[in-house]
Amino acid sequence: MINAARLIISHFHSILADVFAECGHHEYWLEGGRGSTKSSFISLVIVLLVATFPWVNAVVFRRQANTLRDTVYGQFLWAIGALGLDGCFYTSKSPLEIVYLRTGQKIIFRGLDDPKKRKGAVFPVGYCAVQWFEELDEFNGWDDISSTLRTYRRGGSRFWTFYSYNPPRSLWSWVNKKALEMQRKRGCVVDHSTYLDVIDGGHSDWLGEKFIEDADYEKEEHPTGYRWEFLGEITGTGGSVFENVVQVSLSDKEVESFDNLRCGVDWGWFPDPWRFVMCEWQPARRRLVLFRELSANRTTPQDTGAMVREALTYRDARHKEPTYHRDAVWCDSAEPSSIDIYRRQCGLNARAADKGGMRRVSYQWLEGLREIAIDPERCPRAWEEFTLCEYAKDRAGRWLDDYNDGNDHSIDAVRYAMMRECVRGA
Repeated sequence: MINAARLIISHFHSILADVFAECGHHEYWLEGGRGSTKSSFISLVIVLLVATFPWVNAVVFRRQANTLRDTVYGQFLWAIGALGLDGCFYTSKSPLEIVYLRTGQKIIFRGLDDPKKRKGAVFPVGYCAVQWFEELDEFNGWDDISSTLRTYRRGGSRFWTFYSYNPPRSLWSWVNKKALEMQRKRGCVVDHSTYLDVIDGGHSDWLGEKFIEDADYEKEEHPTGYRWEFLGEITGTGGSVFENVVQVSLSDKEVESFDNLRCGVDWGWFPDPWRFVMCEWQPARRRLVLFRELSANRTTPQDTGAMVREALTYRDARHKEPTYHRDAVWCDSAEPSSIDIYRRQCGLNARAADKGGMRRVSYQWLEGLREIAIDPERCPRAWEEFTLCEYAKDRAGRWLDDYNDGNDHSIDAVRYAMMRECVRGA
């Protein structure tokens, strides 16, 4: 068998090693632009898994069954040939499947447009250890994927699930929202690749001169389209509110050095959640750093107050041991009784943020900051809300100079935390 590393760009070498190591990862979320060779990589990996482990069978999914033969099935024929394993596999077009001759293990193909194909499959040996959802963005939503996984991911103890797609433009696409969640999911490897990784790896010949010429042309003439199609960036639909949001990774030492904190609370019960956010305000740089959040449903003010008090018990440059700090907690003024409970029963320095008529002004103030830095690991809900926030649209789909109401609980908590600065800025 040919050395697989020679058929895979260096960008994917670490993932190849991860797949065969028992390191706790069982999901591989591969996104990126055109020409990144992610689909070629996955097909090679699945063939290797089948040839290595005698209990591994694989199912490859696309949304439409009539696309399987000319896409993923053909991809596997290439992978088998490239690895020099032509004589080891039997390939069939009816039914559409590939059989490993030594053991009878199978790679089968399913389209989720046929409900009958969701009922699972019986294999002569082993179990369905591998699942691959190609062109993930074309599926109807995560419910389709999760129900399929519940059907096929059973009968064994070790699994590999691969997802591959080019990110849609819209921030609100279900797959882009799911990607934010998968970045935080334990046991999941999230990777982004582009055609530039192929070139940097010394394999521009795999792409061909025409592909590279087309990419260069798009880069010069249609830069936004280039970023979406070739770099796999989520360019949005032109209506993003917070274009100043940046992703950061904060160490505990950095957080302990913060000395100009702002805290905000957005009240909620159910289905709207209660939300608490802690920020570091750096006025000289017009930079706001979000580093902690708490969320709860159906939780009394007494209990959320205890959660806030615990969050305000921390180490800083002056205190080597966790110490309670009486930082001001700016709360939605709509619930004065809850604010009173925070003060009297919880001992918090709770204050009412006077939000009257300030929603638009506070949004614009946040938009005008040089940078809103968010650590997605520490504040996943805030990261999702700020990155997905778009302007409202009219019935014809035209953008309005107004803000959507909903999925904004962390944003509201931040607005209340910064309301004094918003008022001064206004």
